Amino acid sequence: MPRALSDVWRHFTPANVQGKSVYMCKYCDKTYVKNATKMQQHIAKCNQIPQGPTHAADRSSTPGGNESVSAVSESDTLSSAPGPSGIRGFFDFMDEPSQRKADECFARAIYATGSPLMLPSNVYWNRFLNVLQPAYTPPTRHALSTNLLDEEFNRVQTKVKQTIDKADCISVISDGWSNIRGQGIINYIVTTPQPVFYKSVDTKDNRHTGQYIADELKVIINDLGPEKVFALVTDNAANMKVAWAHVEETYPHITTIGCAAHTLNLLLKDIMALKTMDTLYKRAKQIVKYVKGKQVASATYLSKQKEKNMSTTLKLPSITRWGSVVIMYDSLLEGKESLQEMAISQTAAMLDDVFWEGVSSSLKILKPIAAAIAMIEGDGAILSDVHCLFAELKEEIQMVLPTSLLLEAEETAVVKSLEKRREFCMKPVHAAAYMLDPKYDMGILSGEEINGAYRVITAMSAHLGLDKGKVLGSLAKYRTKQGLWEGDGIWQSCQHISAATWWKGLCGSEALAPVASIILQIPPSSAASERNWSLFGNTHTKVRNRLTNVRVEKLVGIRANLRLFEPDTEPSSTRLDSDTEEEDSECDVDEAQEEPID
Repeated sequence: MPRALSDVWRHFTPANVQGKSVYMCKYCDKTYVKNATKMQQHIAKCNQIPQGPTHAADRSSTPGGNESVSAVSESDTLSSAPGPSGIRGFFDFMDEPSQRKADECFARAIYATGSPLMLPSNVYWNRFLNVLQPAYTPPTRHALSTNLLDEEFNRVQTKVKQTIDKADCISVISDGWSNIRGQGIINYIVTTPQPVFYKSVDTKDNRHTGQYIADELKVIINDLGPEKVFALVTDNAANMKVAWAHVEETYPHITTIGCAAHTLNLLLKDIMALKTMDTLYKRAKQIVKYVKGKQVASATYLSKQKEKNMSTTLKLPSITRWGSVVIMYDSLLEGKESLQEMAISQTAAMLDDVFWEGVSSSLKILKPIAAAIAMIEGDGAILSDVHCLFAELKEEIQMVLPTSLLLEAEETAVVKSLEKRREFCMKPVHAAAYMLDPKYDMGILSGEEINGAYRVITAMSAHLGLDKGKVLGSLAKYRTKQGLWEGDGIWQSCQHISAATWWKGLCGSEALAPVASIILQIPPSSAASERNWSLFGNTHTKVRNRLTNVRVEKLVGIRANLRLFEPDTEPSSTRLDSDTEEEDSECDVDEAQEEPID
């Protein structure tokens, strides 16, 4: 009959110190090699062990236990640990596997929600856990930040590797950021096509030159396997374009793409620089800052909104995102009546009909662009959407320009800026994606764009080792709706599945299918990387600025990729709202000071 396992093991957590397996006391972090006798002696005299019925029993059952500790009065027990009393409290028990499983789940909940690692030190959490299971002692802050963190990170990284290995093609998304200490960090997202956080790199004292960025990208590409990487997506900065050239020289089959959402933000910036738009923007922002910055004005506005059963508050735009101007204008229009009532006693500026007309007409120009940014930043957006998006924007903007308050020269400037940004964003691979997406009609592609698409398809066929003649022949049948594509049913099916799945699942027998499915899995923007920075910002805060960059990477890696284990679970049940919210520091909240309104 096997010997019964000593109860002392539940008070220690397995750890690895300098490559040596040890057991760490959960109360004082003292470590021991596997020796139950010494561990029992330690528990008997450990002055960090919490007081309570369970722990009193622990001391009295170990050699050399202090009898005075076990003689805890009922009143002291109830006040210090409101867990089960009486016989259940003294004989409650957790074996080592249960303890380890509980530690693992507790740590995962901490990491997934971005909760402080010192949470188990909080007396109220300890009392709550004691009510649920008196025998359970949560891991220490040290254990949460060392061995438990490493174990969970390794578990998640294994899942990330499996996800990447299963993908038939991948793209790399990269972006830079400065953390709370002003240190430069570059993160790398891999789309499979589902985006997963791959790793982050502390650039230390290296300048973000095109050559340095290219060298770092090559390391990532080689780690992933160059044969599986087909696209690189970044912002449109000058150093990134230099990096593109170096990457394309080393890996000719990899397509480099600028973020479409960044391009649309630049379009908004162009439009907002026009004199009429800039004047209106400054005046609108001044009104919002006036109301938000004066305690009486703010309270009056909120009171009037409440009387109208409206909860809308005034919003200031983000410093870096021009699309947030739309949010500010919308908040002004929704609170227009309250603002005008306030203006009678405070300032007449809010009664200016020309101002309100300008806000309404400007929204007609800006809203379609902001909506396009939101659409292209979604995880479901694909490369083929970019052509359609710019075509629809051009049509909508040209329709509303004649009724706007812009001068004739400014209207012309808007049209020219839209075309310039379109050319700035588009590459032949965008045309190829549009051509191969069964949802779209190819009528908007020019002859030059069609020829560019042919070149992309031919080059990718050669890289994949496919017969170029057969691939182009398959493309000809696809475009003329012959053979497999002759019936209506196959075209109707594309409305219910992704374009890549359509090619792999229904058209897999065609020579064109491998090329089409790869191109249609390339993301159109680097938005996944931007969202990842939100997790970094919510993890590495002013309060937690002592976290090392290595530890931050592990915490964010766990938090970002845990959803890989829950593919069928609603995302809202595995994350907090703060995971996707922008930080207040990105907005001009601190500018809401008292200013006169003209």
